[in-house]
Amino acid sequence: MRSSDDRVYLAPVDHLRAVAAALVVLYHGCQLIGARAEGRRFVPVTDWLYSANPAATLVLEGHTGVALFMVLSGFILTVGAHGRPVRYGRFLTNRLLRVYPLYLVVAVLGLATHVSLPAFPDLLRILTFATPSQPYGGVFWTLCVEMQFYLVFPLLNRLLTERGPGALLRLLAAVCLLRALVWLSSPAPEPHTAALYLGLAGRIDQFLLGMLAAWVYLRHRDRLRARWLLPVALGAALGALWTYNQLHGFVSDSPLKLVWSGTEGAVWALVVVAYAAAGPAEGLLSRGLARLGEVSFSVYLTHFMVLTVLCEWYGAWTLPPALPPVWGAFLVTLLVALPLTVAVSLVTYHAIELPFLRLRRPYVEAVVPVAETPRPRQRESYRGR
Repeated sequence: MRSSDDRVYLAPVDHLRAVAAALVVLYHGCQLIGARAEGRRFVPVTDWLYSANPAATLVLEGHTGVALFMVLSGFILTVGAHGRPVRYGRFLTNRLLRVYPLYLVVAVLGLATHVSLPAFPDLLRILTFATPSQPYGGVFWTLCVEMQFYLVFPLLNRLLTERGPGALLRLLAAVCLLRALVWLSSPAPEPHTAALYLGLAGRIDQFLLGMLAAWVYLRHRDRLRARWLLPVALGAALGALWTYNQLHGFVSDSPLKLVWSGTEGAVWALVVVAYAAAGPAEGLLSRGLARLGEVSFSVYLTHFMVLTVLCEWYGAWTLPPALPPVWGAFLVTLLVALPLTVAVSLVTYHAIELPFLRLRRPYVEAVVPVAETPRPRQRESYRGR
């Protein structure tokens, strides 16, 4: 799948996967456990949390971990396949082997929590990732978006290889324009942006920006190792999230949503390319983060199970009374829910994911060295004889 020349970026990418997974767990933990501490079973969409502290905003808007995952998808796939033809059937088979086994286990177990027996429509919804109503299905919509991107990635990779980044930039501009027209043409007095924001139409920016970040990384890796770049990238990400939080972006249907996906994707793409260019770090912390990144998909799919159990058992334990509910929920998530999720994920990764991951086969064609490329026969020319 990836050549040995590209291995240098694997550890940094796994670190970022770990960060993305941890952000999503902390975000959902603060919401769900905090709501239970206040005597509510559900979190109203309009009841959002705001903070003047940018670091706190990183957790309160931790759904941004999804954007980071999507940028990483475009980045990883492009680094591994850029410049080489992709075998479409084998590529999709590898993607299914990556996503479906653990997803099917979690989705079927979610159906088991229902009193009635599953019907055929329930099974059909499982096959298409359309099962957000079950207790563990809050993240399934992102898998649907990922699979849609996988369907078009080989074509996008060919465009990038043959026509350069301009092709993807033009596509990105066209999508933004069409998305704005969809919003403006809505008959509702306050057009909703959720359908755009939660689908490929609103998220393709982040995949494309990840691919463009990979193109820049492959050609300018040495230049991107400047020490100032990563702090600037992290500062831009925090600043963008804080601004989004202060403008009530997640719970509003303002035109801000039309540009937020691209803005969010751009700042994370900058972080990805800067961190990947910095090279792998050494030490115990680096290895631990890489290990967490390796099982990040399991963390992503199983954390709702752990949080659901903690919420159901709330009453056998309580949050620290001196802390506001959201900060008490943050500590419980950080110290209890996240470690438990990682422990469960280590089991599911080795028992469910890894056996299927080992079935994958290379999906990019080998590059033929120039010296071995047969030269076409040239016609004899009598000119000049």
